[in-house]
This record gives sequence, C-alpha cells and structure tokens, in this order.
Amino acid sequence: MRIVPLAAVLLIAHSASAQALDRAIREGNAAYKKGDQDAAIRSYSKALADQRGVFNLGNAHYRQDSLTDAQRDFEAASTLAKSPGEQARAFHNLGNSRMLQKQWQEAVNAYKQALRRAPGDEDTRYNLAYAQKKLQEEQQKQKQQQQNKDQQKQQQDQQKQDQQQQDQQKQQDQQAKQQEQKQPGQISKQDAERMLEAMQQQEKAAQKEVQKNIRVRPKEPIEKDW
Repeated sequence: MRIVPLAAVLLIAHSASAQALDRAIREGNAAYKKGDQDAAIRSYSKALADQRGVFNLGNAHYRQDSLTDAQRDFEAASTLAKSPGEQARAFHNLGNSRMLQKQWQEAVNAYKQALRRAPGDEDTRYNLAYAQKKLQEEQQKQKQQQQNKDQQKQQQDQQKQDQQQQDQQKQQDQQAKQQEQKQPGQISKQDAERMLEAMQQQEKAAQKEVQKNIRVRPKEPIEKDW
C-alpha cells in the first residue's frame, strides 16, 4: 500500500506563531526522513494547530505501527483540511491504517471518501478494490461460521430431545416393572391371552374325544296297528 508522503512546508512569510509551526514541521520532516520517528513525533506534536503537522504526525505514527494513533491523526487531518486534495490524502492514509488492522469495512469507507475528493487517484482505487475483496471474504467466512453454528445447535437440540425421549421411555419401563413387582398375583395381558387360547384348545380337544365315543343308535322300524 502506498502512503501519501509528508506535507511540505511552504517558504512564505508568516506570523511568529506560523513561523514556529513551520519550524516544528520542518524539524519533524527532517527527523522523519532520517527514520527517527520518535523525534519526528515530538516535533509534529508542536504543530497540531496546522493540518500539515497533524497529517505528518499520522505518518510518523503509521511508520511506528502505532495504527490507532495514526487513525486518530488522519481523522483529525481530514477535518482540518482546507482543500479536497488535503482531505483525499488524509482519507487515503486513514484507509491504509484501517486496512492494516483488518478493519475492512472502515477501510472501504475511508477509500470511498478519498475517491470522492480525488476520483483519478489510482492508488486509492486499487486499495479500495483490495479492501472490498477482503471484506467480502470476511463476510462469507462469518456466514459459513454462523451456518456451522446453527447446524451444531440443531444437532445438539436433536440429541437432547432424543435423550429426553430415551429417559422418558426408561422411566416408563421402570414404573411398569415396579407395578408388576407390587402385584405378583396379577398376570400380564399377553399371558392371559395365551392361557385363554390354551384352555380353548383343551376344550376343543375334549369335545372331539366325546364325539368320538358316542355311538349312534340305529333307527328301528315303526310298527303300526291295523
């Protein structure tokens, strides 16, 4: 990602306070270019009334990977900016700070703000496309995770329901067994049906035996008196 470079100091006549701000910014720029970010931050912190000082302070924090501080500085710089170009640069670097922290949605928003003020900035357009791609991937991942979570919950609920049914059936079986033990003289419905069927079979067999032993008396001729 390209970071917008430091804001330069214009060598024009200023008031004493403005000259002090310019001097602080120049000293900060010199330290920044030497890689001494601590010294740069100290100098830029003396020029917070100037948009350039705030913007450059954000760059120094960015180089130190103090991204939360950099975000704060670039947001302030975008507010203090007096031209669309200054705002675009601040929003571009704000987007970079957001993207390095994988804050994809915030990065997309910042790059869009930059492009509204500088539509022809190809670096910003490229970074926006990248941030949008990463945002889409993150959303898809979150969607899949939610689906997995929902599926896991459904499985757990089903297992819980099955276990409850098993426990209920087990309880009913135990109650039935206890009831049988309390009333030993009683027989089950199945046993009663079997006994009834056996009795019926015995009765049929006895009837057959009786019928077998019965002798049929032959008919005798009937005599009539004449």
